[in-house]
Amino acid sequence: MKKLRILFSSVVLLTLVACEEVPPLINYEESKSLKDTTYIVSTVPVAEPKNVLLEDVSGVKCVNCPDATIIAKSIMAAFPGRAFTTVLHPNLNSLSSFVSPITKAGHESRFDFRTNDAKEILELCGIPGALPRGFINRRQFTDQPSRFIGRTDWYVKCEQEIQGTTPVNIDVTSEFEEAKQEGIAKIKFTYTAAVTTKQYFSIVLIEDSITDVQEYNDPQTSTAKYNNEYNHMFVLRDVVTFAQGDPVAKDTATSFVPGRVFEKEYKYTMNVSDKIKVNPKNAKLLVFVHEGAPDLNILQVKQIRVKE
Repeated sequence: MKKLRILFSSVVLLTLVACEEVPPLINYEESKSLKDTTYIVSTVPVAEPKNVLLEDVSGVKCVNCPDATIIAKSIMAAFPGRAFTTVLHPNLNSLSSFVSPITKAGHESRFDFRTNDAKEILELCGIPGALPRGFINRRQFTDQPSRFIGRTDWYVKCEQEIQGTTPVNIDVTSEFEEAKQEGIAKIKFTYTAAVTTKQYFSIVLIEDSITDVQEYNDPQTSTAKYNNEYNHMFVLRDVVTFAQGDPVAKDTATSFVPGRVFEKEYKYTMNVSDKIKVNPKNAKLLVFVHEGAPDLNILQVKQIRVKE
């Protein structure tokens, strides 16, 4: 009888362990969707050249992160209108030594760039142990041990990603109302080829030219120093959709065939929170379509300015 009790307990324990799974993140935010329509056109447009998105995971206490920004700028200059960057400051305890605001006397941070949106993106794509690291179209390259890669490999991987075409074209425009500091992003996704993987899309609000302190490595002395007037670029301020993306198709039975079109409208605001107030003159919207887990690959990305 004792042996039976032990055997039963072992089976129960193994069952509990086997059933333990990490639950998917739930979006508790109110949807900002204003319009969602789909239809099929008889004439399938020509596929667009494929663009690339570099998601630079950064921090104000990261001495090598300014060098990563220089590399990101060089990539965007080499592939104008084809390569885009957003800088993520994740609100993660494991990276707090890199991302938490600087509190050193005479060098105190004016802003806290950390966001839970960036945190959730890393929880989806992978959490590095050190910074800077980056995701290139969220692809898991066969020669890389993880999805996030070091900055010295960014250029080659971005160049590799922009080869060929995309199965989904993106058209995006924005109507911005200055008085309300709000806008509406109008988006059209047109599939030029059949796709069978789960499809999601993200709308990301980024801000350039934010002056604040940044730790950096002095190349002359190889010591850490502070630049109180550092120009922070491409900073992720808000993900208008769910941080991990909204489904492209509301109806799971909808097929992604050539000529399938999805039209969407989303509301966004410059007053993201009590602490995050975005300057519309320096604001941009990134819109990209990506696959669901486990692949996560970004299929196409476009960027527009909030205010021309």
